[in-house]
Amino acid sequence: MTIECKHTIELVGGWSPDALRQRLEGARSIVMTAHTNADGDAVGSLTGMYAILSRVTEAELVPMLPDGCPEDLAWLPHTNLILNGKKDIDRCREAIGKADLIVAMDLSNLDRTGVLAEAIQESKAPRILFDHHVGPDRGSFEMVMSDPDISSTCELIFWTMSQTFGMEAIGTDAATSLYTGICTDTGTFSYSNRNESLYLAAARLTQMGIDPMEINHQIKNVFSFNRMQFFGYAMSQLLTDYPAQETALMVIRQSDMERYKVESSELTGLVNEVMKLRDIDCAILVREEEDRVRLSLRSKCKVDVNLLAQRLFDGGGHERAAGATSHLSLEATVKKVKAELGLK
Repeated sequence: MTIECKHTIELVGGWSPDALRQRLEGARSIVMTAHTNADGDAVGSLTGMYAILSRVTEAELVPMLPDGCPEDLAWLPHTNLILNGKKDIDRCREAIGKADLIVAMDLSNLDRTGVLAEAIQESKAPRILFDHHVGPDRGSFEMVMSDPDISSTCELIFWTMSQTFGMEAIGTDAATSLYTGICTDTGTFSYSNRNESLYLAAARLTQMGIDPMEINHQIKNVFSFNRMQFFGYAMSQLLTDYPAQETALMVIRQSDMERYKVESSELTGLVNEVMKLRDIDCAILVREEEDRVRLSLRSKCKVDVNLLAQRLFDGGGHERAAGATSHLSLEATVKKVKAELGLK
């Protein structure tokens, strides 16, 4: 069976499969990274790219994440090799300084590499970006593979790298990682699923010896008892419904998380639970951290949360899913969100 991609991937800055192949094959030391608070698409992109490049290059490969790999995703291939920017910062800086190529994934600008950003920006090595967010910072990269209409960075990597190196470059490890990222960024094909390329990519990946049922189990059935309790507490005590605006707002303090002994990474998926409310179009989760406030925004059809995140705190993402960071206090952040949306 032959399956061809009917989806158009934007080619930016003269990118071509030949140019990408030459750049990757010519590198001796490649640092790979993704965004802070890595999710399934970020970790899947990182480990999937590692598996592919291990097959097609002789370069030293150094994967790293600003704050490490979340425990829920540690089952993915090669996560044991990922450096943690907060715990291994000296090793990360040394690797970045040595690298003659930097590959960034699932981020629109280098600020999203957190504690790694300064070293990456100071590096003279060329940079390549694989991303599916709106408005990538093209000036910071030599090559940009970008398509905001594609389901996930993992899908983008699948099509780009299979076109560049052929399907033989994508083995079972890469397929497992890329399929996982596609599933997590689409809610297992329940959103971000407008284009047939998503299903074509999934079909090809399932031909690579992966176990979709096991991957689905690893993604969904991973809650600790504390995390399950916290989700219940958050939904019952921290959620406010604004029917007139078809909006729901959840505000989480650090003390709430400490009470239930949950980490920030364990809040993944919580805002999507809010979206299950029948009469809600927009959900916003505001989470207090030690030195900032994080926002996760979701929409069903009426609100462009990418634009909303931009207006609020220069955030961004996608029309139906976006994020932002506030350096105001939690109270001031919530006040600004309410004012923007007309919530009382």
